[in-house]
Amino acid sequence: MVLRFDFFQRLNEIVTSHHAMQGSNEFEIGIAEIDLQHRQLGHLLERLKESTEKQYGFAANAILAELAIETRIHFAVEESLMRLLSYPGAEAHIAEHRRLTEQLEKFRKRAQDFDISDGLSGFIQTWLIDHVNMFDRQFVAHFISKGVDPHAVPRPD
Repeated sequence: MVLRFDFFQRLNEIVTSHHAMQGSNEFEIGIAEIDLQHRQLGHLLERLKESTEKQYGFAANAILAELAIETRIHFAVEESLMRLLSYPGAEAHIAEHRRLTEQLEKFRKRAQDFDISDGLSGFIQTWLIDHVNMFDRQFVAHFISKGVDPHAVPRPD
């Protein structure tokens, strides 16, 4: 039981850190549409954390399925922009997207056996913080130099 407490304590620290970063705009990269998608992914990961804390296995499975869909959309947007704007780091960034997608699929398979709490904090760390800081921030200046309006967001229908 001590390990379970330590795990959730660490998970809470990571999510609290994530919320603090959102509030201080450190999580945002400066392109409104991508920032909006990052917030959506963060919201899904927060819901995943809550469902695992309460041991709601079926909810976790549904959230992971939704996360997989939203992730595919998000990665497709980033990858399309990288290709259209001839981003020089596109190949490495896309390879990182594939690695994260594989990691998500492994979690989805584990979730089918209701075995996802182990490693969830590391997963959240990678998705929310490390990927944005190590990869997404790198393309911002290039995108803006190519004419991307950093304030453009889709209008609601």
